[in-house]
Amino acid sequence: MAKENKQLRQVGEKIRSERLVSNYIRGIGNEKTEIYTSDSTQTDDSKPELISKAEMLARDIWKEALEGTDKKLKLEYRKLILDRIEGRPAMGSEEQEKRGPIPNKISERGKNKLNQMADDIAGEG
Repeated sequence: MAKENKQLRQVGEKIRSERLVSNYIRGIGNEKTEIYTSDSTQTDDSKPELISKAEMLARDIWKEALEGTDKKLKLEYRKLILDRIEGRPAMGSEEQEKRGPIPNKISERGKNKLNQMADDIAGEG
């Protein structure tokens, strides 16, 4: 029981820390600190714009997808853009793939809990 509680606590702490880092990354991405001047409309009267880091990153991704020299990287950027446009969820990390889908995790926890209860009953009898 204590081992299971420790595992659950560790999983919870990891999830909270990942969520916290994600929130900071989003916040920093929304900061308008980047100066952008459109390449296609560079005229004498074109004014640089102040845009967010996230927008600048997205523009860099688009530029690499369209104008990149490395064909393999260009293809990966294009896949990323198409996945985002279509709203497909991002693939999980290798660690998430090793752990398996959520139903498997839930059934594994249930199995462990039932085994622990059976061991407790067997120990009393």
